[in-house]
Amino acid sequence: MRRIIFGLILLAIVALIPALVGFKRETPVQPSIEAPVVEPVSQGPTFPNIPMSDWRLDVMEQVDDEEILVGAMTFVDLTDGVILLDKQGEARVYPASTTKLMTALLAYEQASLAGELDLPLVEIKPSTLDIPWDSHIAHLAVGDTLSVRQALYATLLESGNDAANSLAEYVSGTTTAFVERMNARAEVLGLTGTHFMNAHGYSDPDHYTTAHDMAKIAYVFARYPELVEIAGTYEYEAKFTDKDGNGKRRWWYHLGSAVNERSIHYSDLVTATKTGYTDESGYTMVFLMEQAGKQYALVTMQAKSGQTFPTMRTVERIAFGRTLE
Repeated sequence: MRRIIFGLILLAIVALIPALVGFKRETPVQPSIEAPVVEPVSQGPTFPNIPMSDWRLDVMEQVDDEEILVGAMTFVDLTDGVILLDKQGEARVYPASTTKLMTALLAYEQASLAGELDLPLVEIKPSTLDIPWDSHIAHLAVGDTLSVRQALYATLLESGNDAANSLAEYVSGTTTAFVERMNARAEVLGLTGTHFMNAHGYSDPDHYTTAHDMAKIAYVFARYPELVEIAGTYEYEAKFTDKDGNGKRRWWYHLGSAVNERSIHYSDLVTATKTGYTDESGYTMVFLMEQAGKQYALVTMQAKSGQTFPTMRTVERIAFGRTLE
């Protein structure tokens, strides 16, 4: 009997051990949640903040197509933001070498901000000279090294496609990257009718603008007096070095005769100008003008030979009371 009681007690103790000690239980493993990987966001280029209000249309005088010979044009009072004369100003056109106003603008903004305007940082590479065979050139050679200012003169006066490419490579390393910058700048400026494919303006179906958009580029360009001075200079002597470090000397002359006092097309109202021409664009021209402390831009596009300067004179007559002597 005692053995039975002892056995029962022993069984009871064995049964109580788990309750007294507790079973070892595995802690459930929680799934690990990795922190989100933050991918760096590629930010677009930043540009100087140049406010530009919406321009209003306030036509000075109704003119017919016989007076405004060019296919598209706009004449803007830049000081007050008023479009004074207009013909097909929103029509899509090919800008030709007036494109170089944007190229020069971007190069100048970078160089002036970095204090590099007069440093010999523009090197002519084989890629610089990768331009159409019939391009207008400033006769730069591989290995030539210029200052940014000199390259600006070669671009705006001689309208060299080689010089425009040299500025593009100075700013962005490659012309492809620079074109992206041009289009980013156009977007910031609200140029909804503009798209660039190159730095020099050679015709491409996807390289286009409007007279209104080009006037806005001229507005921003004109915020920089040094750029206006360059684009208003008729002749410029450049001294730089070639691939062997030898000195080179070049004279560059402005293709825009409105700033040439010896030309019949000279105008004392014009402070700067940029020319352009391709078979597809016709003759294109941007004029910056000043009168009575106010600044104006005249943009002429899709002109045939002999139409640009008669249009300029018509605008001078209507806007400023000028008459031919």
